[in-house]
Amino acid sequence: MSDLTFFIFIFAAIGIGWYLGRKSGKKKGAKNNQHQALAQSYAQGLNYLLSERHNDAIEKFIDALEVSSATFETHLALGNLLRKRGEYDQAIRVHQNLLARPSLNRISQQKAQLELARDYIAAGWLDRAERLLQELVETSSELRSTSLEYLVEVYRDEREWAKAIHAVNLLHSRRFKKLPEEWAPIQAHFCCELADEAINGKDYLSARKHIDAALGYDRHSVRANLLLGRLEYLLGRPQSAIKVLERVPKQNPDYIPEILELLITSYEAVGDEAGLVDYLERLLKEHPSNSVLIALTERIHQQRSEADAAAFIGKQLALRPSLRGLGHFLNLHVDSTQGRARENLFLLKNLIDQLIASRPHYRCNNCGFSGNQLHWLCPSCKRWDSVRSVKGIEGE
Repeated sequence: MSDLTFFIFIFAAIGIGWYLGRKSGKKKGAKNNQHQALAQSYAQGLNYLLSERHNDAIEKFIDALEVSSATFETHLALGNLLRKRGEYDQAIRVHQNLLARPSLNRISQQKAQLELARDYIAAGWLDRAERLLQELVETSSELRSTSLEYLVEVYRDEREWAKAIHAVNLLHSRRFKKLPEEWAPIQAHFCCELADEAINGKDYLSARKHIDAALGYDRHSVRANLLLGRLEYLLGRPQSAIKVLERVPKQNPDYIPEILELLITSYEAVGDEAGLVDYLERLLKEHPSNSVLIALTERIHQQRSEADAAAFIGKQLALRPSLRGLGHFLNLHVDSTQGRARENLFLLKNLIDQLIASRPHYRCNNCGFSGNQLHWLCPSCKRWDSVRSVKGIEGE
């Protein structure tokens, strides 16, 4: 929203306060000095707006506009507008001012409490928001569902995964019912977060329990299968890890780069080099990507020769040009080249490496956030499963 629109809103709000005060004064036979005081507040508020003293204008608004059932929505709207503008302290002040008025009815008080909790979330004061929302869940049947949704958001940001799972289950009164489609993948991610923590803590029994729970919520969860493959490998079952990891391309080929390192390690652990090459060839044919191309080129280099590897990747680059593939192609030629040609190849390879390093490897499909590591939860827009490997000549 533009500053002009914001100014108009404040101006109108102060005007409403002046008008209501004048009308009230007439009805009750109030003294002229009350009317004059309101008119003065209106004039001062306008002056503050014109001189861009926004905080002072808001102070005058709060003073001039009496809190009542008639003006409650105006106060509420101003607080929400301030929050959207990033002026969290002022938004909090407006909503706290509402809560301090015992004359408001119960529903209005609870609405103000919910908006204050949202202010705290936006400002990063999650513990304060949590307390307000928990109280609303217990006391407000009208706002219970909305409060639980924001409480899930708070628990997510606090990384309180078990509490988040419980809150979602409360939200949908889930006992033996199927969770709604939009929440099932989110619950699976909460379980995966717990599984990841358990694996890192070497609590493999708990890890399996959380992975099973994740697949119970969302049987197509790529992340749960990645964790299960990792768990199977850590438990000394590389063949089982292979079986699990090979489910991922069928579920979502965008995540193929995420399975390759562990998949190759697992195939090596069982001594099935031929099986690995065969699987990589099938992946490259069905789901072409630079990560698979480079991995397969490395196997050809190890099993046959540098010349065979260079010929293979050169043929693939003619079909699908890419910077990463070209960098690997040059790397195969640098060591076998001498003199000035080698220096030129080395210079070109360094330039390509720098160019690749300067480009993000991952990007959020929702908000455009980019970086060099996979985030299951986008740090910017807070959406799950929206970050993917960058495609095209600079990516996969």
